[in-house]
Amino acid sequence: MENKSYIDPTAQVKDSELGSVKLYRNCVVIGSRLGDGCTVGNDSNVERCQFENNVIINRRSFVNDSQVGMYSYAGINLTMNWTKLGRFCSLGRNVDIGGFDHDYHKVTTMPQFRWNQMANGGGKIPDVMNHEHCIIGNDVWIAAGAQILHKAKIGDGAIVGGGAVVTHDVPPYAIAVGIPAKIIGYRFKQKYIDELLDIQWWNWPIPVILENMQKLIHTDVNDETIVMMREIAKSI
Repeated sequence: MENKSYIDPTAQVKDSELGSVKLYRNCVVIGSRLGDGCTVGNDSNVERCQFENNVIINRRSFVNDSQVGMYSYAGINLTMNWTKLGRFCSLGRNVDIGGFDHDYHKVTTMPQFRWNQMANGGGKIPDVMNHEHCIIGNDVWIAAGAQILHKAKIGDGAIVGGGAVVTHDVPPYAIAVGIPAKIIGYRFKQKYIDELLDIQWWNWPIPVILENMQKLIHTDVNDETIVMMREIAKSI
């Protein structure tokens, strides 16, 4: 089905490349590239970002300097800075990703970019920010209210529980909960995790995923499932 664009009259777009997108009331898109099927909700800001196809950013969100993989979506009130988010990720409401640390060993906790802005007469912030990205894999679920610090890496297939504060890396297919977040288990046995990481179904062509969605993607992981996924991967 062909995507149809809709851009609300109150939406603001500047220096951006847009596919067939939907931009709703009072949203702002600056210096960004949005693929076909992308949606930016009411009162949201997207600045200096690259979205693959069919990314959904819901209402009252702020996303800057980030890359988002296809079919990933976020609930309301997302804040995401300097992040590389993979494909098929699910972000709940009120999620905060990529916040910067403040060095409390110095005389002041005020970050360097604010001092640089002051030295620049309060104008535009000079381009001296720490450009290290927060890396989040594919098929990751981050539940409502979670916070991911910018130095943490979240592996493919991982789950971050609601309200968790992630300060360290989360391995692939791990389940992390709490403050600070701790690993309480894994979605599957290690042999299945290794297989899924090797198969990388999220990189299959979309028609292949859709064709096999019911019998594979929405099926419990077991030996039979892995064998079928292996066969499909070989045929691509």
